[in-house]
Amino acid sequence: RIQVVEEALDRGNVALTARKHGISPYSLYKWVKQYRDEVEVTMGKKKDLNNLSHPQTSQEWEQKYEQAAKLLGEKELEIAILRELVKKKHPHIQFKWPENGS
Repeated sequence: RIQVVEEALDRGNVALTARKHGISPYSLYKWVKQYRDEVEVTMGKKKDLNNLSHPQTSQEWEQKYEQAAKLLGEKELEIAILRELVKKKHPHIQFKWPENGS
């Protein structure tokens, strides 16, 4: 589990990693959340969001790109988790657009 979660975090795309390993994306989202809650908190890891200097070399650009892709993947994960929570807590609520557009 941990290897798959770390791969998803490194790749920055949980859904793609889940498909690669034949796992439900929602299961992997839950694993990632659990990993963050338990492992990263106990290890004292913090995101380095203050490092906003302009890259000078191609290697620095690559690192910035990877960091941005990882952050984007984390945001996609958060959105998917929140959507799943809404579905579970309020299964009777169906969001549908009115047919007449009003």
